[in-house]
Amino acid sequence: MLRDIGGKSERTALLDYHLHSTCSADSISTIAQYCRRAAEQRFIEIGFCEHADFDPRDYSCDFFDYALFRRQIEAQRESYGDSLAIRAAVEVTYQASREEEISEFLKGKELDYVIGSVHLVEDGQEWAMVSEEGECERYFARRSVREAYQPYFAEVRWAVESGLFDLIGHLDLVKRYGVRCYGPFDLSLFATEIREILKLAVDRGVGLEINTSGLRQPPHETYPGLEVLRWYRELGGRILTVGSDAHSVEDLGKGIPEALCLAREAGFEALTLFEKREPRRLKIT
Repeated sequence: MLRDIGGKSERTALLDYHLHSTCSADSISTIAQYCRRAAEQRFIEIGFCEHADFDPRDYSCDFFDYALFRRQIEAQRESYGDSLAIRAAVEVTYQASREEEISEFLKGKELDYVIGSVHLVEDGQEWAMVSEEGECERYFARRSVREAYQPYFAEVRWAVESGLFDLIGHLDLVKRYGVRCYGPFDLSLFATEIREILKLAVDRGVGLEINTSGLRQPPHETYPGLEVLRWYRELGGRILTVGSDAHSVEDLGKGIPEALCLAREAGFEALTLFEKREPRRLKIT
């Protein structure tokens, strides 16, 4: 389904650029387990983007151990050699108030790519983890749809503006539990905000991912969906990855075929792969 542009091989490829191992606080599978399964299924490239969280109210704050992560990655690279490309990355929970802390954390890290994601929103004295079950009643139910979603998209815009990230993770994750209160996500209500984010991403060279976890969650669609992907492409966007957001080896690669179909339908001819934060293109055939 994918071909390396400029490469000699056109073999069928499987890849997954959003995996969480036990180096993240909320995963149950090890890097070794993912690599074994990926090799068995003939993946050509996988990426571990472990959570890096800095808000003390977040239960995974300060859990990530970079040195341990690197040791585990290098051990698997030695085991699999050229048969499986294993990328090392982090998924940073972006908060504008912690931008300096995030910047300091990233300095000197040997990473292949960095994802910036918004997992929480803050409104006055109240905050909510928009990716955690139970927040619907505590946050969404007391607000109109615009009052609830607007702070999230504002934070995503600031993440793009920060210049810290190669990719923005699950662009519209806020709909994950919001749909339980408001029904299906109404893209038209936030078209202006999202298109501004996408234009800024294009201008700053920041990519998007098609995160397939939404297919397994209440929205039953990817983050983001087809229309947003089309907007990004129409605005000149070219940097695109696909990832399952697996927190268990059982979800490795889930939804990736659907993501590739969406990418093609949105007008993308290639995906983007990263090594040492340098992109290269992989053609979708």
